[in-house]
Amino acid sequence: MPCVPDQIRSRTFELGYSLIGTDGRLKGHDEHPDDGTTSWSLAQVLLGIARAPGLRYVESPRFHNALMRLLKLQNRTTGAWPLREGDIDDVSFAFYPVLLFDRLVRRGSSHARHVMEPLRATARHLLDTASGIAPTNMVLAVSALDRIARLGELSKSQRVQYLAYKTRLNSCLVDDDGGLRLEDLTLHNELQPRWHSVTWSPLLYGCTRAWGGVQSGHNLQIADRLISSFDEKEGGWLGPSRSVGKASSWASSLGVLNTYLLARDLVAAKISAEEFLELTQSEHSRRRFDIVISFGGPDRAVAQEVRDRLVTAGLRVFFDFDFRHNLLGEDLAVTLQDIYFRRSRYAVAILSRSFLKSKWAGNWEWRAVLARMNSQQQGYLLPYFLENVEVPGLNPTIGFLSSDHVSPREFAEIVVQKVTGAFDAQFR
Repeated sequence: MPCVPDQIRSRTFELGYSLIGTDGRLKGHDEHPDDGTTSWSLAQVLLGIARAPGLRYVESPRFHNALMRLLKLQNRTTGAWPLREGDIDDVSFAFYPVLLFDRLVRRGSSHARHVMEPLRATARHLLDTASGIAPTNMVLAVSALDRIARLGELSKSQRVQYLAYKTRLNSCLVDDDGGLRLEDLTLHNELQPRWHSVTWSPLLYGCTRAWGGVQSGHNLQIADRLISSFDEKEGGWLGPSRSVGKASSWASSLGVLNTYLLARDLVAAKISAEEFLELTQSEHSRRRFDIVISFGGPDRAVAQEVRDRLVTAGLRVFFDFDFRHNLLGEDLAVTLQDIYFRRSRYAVAILSRSFLKSKWAGNWEWRAVLARMNSQQQGYLLPYFLENVEVPGLNPTIGFLSSDHVSPREFAEIVVQKVTGAFDAQFR
């Protein structure tokens, strides 16, 4: 954070580096001298040190030894990250190693050659386990896969699987009633020395902030949890226990980091603190989808290309194929009206003769779009013309794009910028 003075920043890196012994072990605490040498703590300490400017610490023998000790803890057969050898493993343990490896690769560290295969093994592990885990842990898994995908380390089939998981996660972050479905998760082992950790949901903003931008319903609700859990009397965050007493150091350090990221995102989106507080209490924060896509059947390939880019950017997209299980047996006239009118932030309409002939897109969905447009002042419809057709009820002054000048992929990029406030470009 730029507001931290350089001397404090330098001293913090020095203290973090001092936690590592010459043999790569972490200093323990209390009566367990080796308690610090877990995959969980090693990855976090090394990640913090890797954020130091320059390569003084990262290229040191001490850092190298600690990294090798971390890599030895991974199960190379499954790609999982046990806490210690023979101890529990959990999908959350993969999160910090991925952040560390991503940092080392992007910084051009000499250690990059050591972490690429463990990174690919971790991707296989995350894809194998993501289908059966709680939404909170799935946020960590998909956030880690985001970074692996950006490094280009997912195969074509893995990328399809990753996007399917991301679509499912984004669609279930907010339930049908608009409530956030992320809960705190506690994890502990049964072996000595004993260990426990809590994944605290207000701190997940750093993972989800790129998914739909700060105005997306799930981000507004996570940010609201983050801000409302700050204890003014203690000047920090107490953490998930919320017990009376001093603020927790780990909760407060991660709390202030997430608050800083939130402030950056609000500034980038040109939203004041007062406007943000109003948004968190409004119906806007309880909409399940960022985008709904309406199209005629013959235009499905174009719609699919648009959908894939929007999902990759982290937007919560309603695309009929992804929700066949929800639509089966339902009264589609009622269900689609509800989705288009009440549960979405924006609607993409792919306009053509096929759209106008469609029983659903050009009829029920379009009626809901027009009703929504008549009920709100802000822009809702994002039109994309494949052909020069006249669409009943469409105001000719509404801005649109056409395939004559913009490809489906380019259109999707522009939609991402519109919905997220160009968030994707400034996300780091």
